[in-house]
Amino acid sequence: MALTLSSGAMAAETFPTAPVKVIVPYGAGGIGDVMARIVGEKAGAELGQAVVIDNRSGGNGIIGAQAAAKSKADGYTLLLMATGHVILPSLQQMPYDWTRDFTPVFGITATPLVFAVHSRSNIRTVADLVATANATPAGLNYASGGAGSVSHLAAARLVRELKISGTHVPFRGFNPAVQALLGDQVHFICATVADVVELTKSGNFRLLGVTADKRHPLLPDVPTMKEQGFADFEAASWNAYLAPVGTPPETVARLNAAFAKAAADAGVQERLGKLGVSVMAKSRGELDTFLKDEAARWRKIIRDNAIKVEN
Repeated sequence: MALTLSSGAMAAETFPTAPVKVIVPYGAGGIGDVMARIVGEKAGAELGQAVVIDNRSGGNGIIGAQAAAKSKADGYTLLLMATGHVILPSLQQMPYDWTRDFTPVFGITATPLVFAVHSRSNIRTVADLVATANATPAGLNYASGGAGSVSHLAAARLVRELKISGTHVPFRGFNPAVQALLGDQVHFICATVADVVELTKSGNFRLLGVTADKRHPLLPDVPTMKEQGFADFEAASWNAYLAPVGTPPETVARLNAAFAKAAADAGVQERLGKLGVSVMAKSRGELDTFLKDEAARWRKIIRDNAIKVEN
């Protein structure tokens, strides 16, 4: 027993002896990727080893998550989990089970969603959106960051509650969805504040509402959905670090401490804040509860709004 305890303590003291890889299950350049690089740089300095970002996009985050689930449980490979990972099991069969195949490490960031239209559009309010939909025989086209993503569910819920006709156009991430609106390929999009804030400030986009309990500091003139009469219409794109199940507790604790220190850094928070991203610092236990609560909440929304994944 003494030998076992000694070995565990030694592992905690020496970890890591090589770079730590974070699998980001989305393409490079997106907000999640940028956030992971900002936090990873600081966490790497704390760990004494580089935190390397490995972008593995596809399948609305499934490909990257599956790769992380199959990785060696030694702390050298982590998954940057997103909201969609707790949503998809309620919509389709999954090649892994996040509740069994991963262990929580640290909850890191969150950013609310917004409904956006092109500034050239005549749509200025949610009421205008309804009027435009009723005047368009084929209904409206709306883009999201992917089938089964939080932006898809939020937009589908809005269409259903407004009782309008809408066709979902899924993209692989928020960036191409934003470009679709910029190119007038869709009538509106549901994306994160971080993905549209600069295009809004430059006059390209107009925002109809934000899915948060209060107005966003970067967009003080944009009303919340609650202000516009939508009860419990809160949705956020959040990220968290998970490790393959079986990762030694001492190693997970070391990683948690490093990422927690990085998230608490004033410089990191300032850089994230400029992107429209807020730090969501959660311990392992808090993160475990949060993930389960989020899964249950979105499962109810999927059921109540008869939402299905579109092929």
